[in-house]
Amino acid sequence: MVLLGALINGLEAAVGGVLGLLFKGRVSERLGDFLLKGQGLAVVLVAVQGMMQGGSVAIVTLSLALGSVIGLGIDIDARIRSLGDWAQRRLNQAFAGSKRLGNFSDGFVTASIFTCTGAMAIVGSLSSGILLDHSTLISKGVIDLAVCLPMAATMGIGVPFCGVSLVVYEGILSVLASLVGSFLTDAVVTEVAVTGSTLLLAVGTNLLGVTDIKVANLIPAAFVPILLVPVATALGLM
Repeated sequence: MVLLGALINGLEAAVGGVLGLLFKGRVSERLGDFLLKGQGLAVVLVAVQGMMQGGSVAIVTLSLALGSVIGLGIDIDARIRSLGDWAQRRLNQAFAGSKRLGNFSDGFVTASIFTCTGAMAIVGSLSSGILLDHSTLISKGVIDLAVCLPMAATMGIGVPFCGVSLVVYEGILSVLASLVGSFLTDAVVTEVAVTGSTLLLAVGTNLLGVTDIKVANLIPAAFVPILLVPVATALGLM
């Protein structure tokens, strides 16, 4: 089953988020801020490991430039936050004083970008689609569970819903890989993974409070190498 890896990964992330919510009332603001910065360091580590796969600096740079233009034009960040604000309003109606559950948009966006971008999400989805090997996504799910637990304890109700994002994102990648996987060269996979890991680095620095980058608007950059690498190869640049 092509979607098995995505489904299990999404469930693992959601479980981590739900477990984190159980501890939210017991986490002080000071401890929550400290935990969040610790998760920022962990995200930076995962990002750096993914970026160490190699890749072309020129391809990554151009992908980020083109991807930011596309993402800003669509304004993905605003659309996701609009969805989150709608969910927050529904929560406010359903639960009196639901602010204690945290801001839906912040948790949902941060957790979704962490779990969906990066080398393991992309490479794992390709393995699921092409080889029906779901081990990478399942292993990634363990990491997502471990990170989503303290993230939900500090950021709140939006975090568990990243499981939905995961299933949709990795599911689409897995299905596409099963259809066009034979056309994706190792060079394309590497550049996509490195670019995705670069976006993940921005998520980590945001959590650390070093930057305030709207990473959602950069998401298209992770897929631009699919077009750039064949062109660069044809021109003899790779």
